[in-house]
Amino acid sequence: MAWHRRYRMLMGIYAIALLVGVREYIVSRSQGPVDLQSEKWSEMTDVVAGVNPGNPDTQFLEAIQAMQGGDEEEFVRRMEEAVASGVKHNDLLLRSYAQHLLNSGADYRLINSAADRWRENHPFSAETLWLSLAAGPTSQAEAAVLRRAMAEVPWIYDSELESFREGESQRWRVVLSFRPGQAIDIREAVAASSILSLPPEQRSLYEIECYTLEECRLLRRSGG
Repeated sequence: MAWHRRYRMLMGIYAIALLVGVREYIVSRSQGPVDLQSEKWSEMTDVVAGVNPGNPDTQFLEAIQAMQGGDEEEFVRRMEEAVASGVKHNDLLLRSYAQHLLNSGADYRLINSAADRWRENHPFSAETLWLSLAAGPTSQAEAAVLRRAMAEVPWIYDSELESFREGESQRWRVVLSFRPGQAIDIREAVAASSILSLPPEQRSLYEIECYTLEECRLLRRSGG
């Protein structure tokens, strides 16, 4: 019997262990380079691919390998193949696919579907999604305004503001935690995150409603 057949289960467990280590790379990707000893990572991924070719977990590892190499097209292809297989058990894969759609500005319905699929299969996952902000808070008072707006979204359990560097620019994002059992509509988070675009005197009078991720309107608050 070939060695890879004898140790198929062991390698499967090994692949799952590798997935845990992937998390920090995915979360930290936009914050600067992460030393993952890419040559060794490539060797390990190749071994797992030889044992379980075409397996969704393997495709996820290969997608991360492609991302390390700067091959975004291959990353997307591998991720989409893995998701299309109907995989349910891989928390990081489903979360990462939803984040990819959000980062790439996909149609909000695709993002909602991917996020709901992830949360339905992993309702108590501690993983998060993050949303880029066009402009961050300029004071603690503005940060509090943004957090209050996020707290009004039914499916958001908690939110955390983070600043990070992208090239020469300092940027902001809001990291979202989720309430179990709540349907996700990413437009609501986009609307809430846009509150700082209003002048301070209008923030208590108006709220923002978004039709898509880019098309929104102002609504006067009841009693305002």
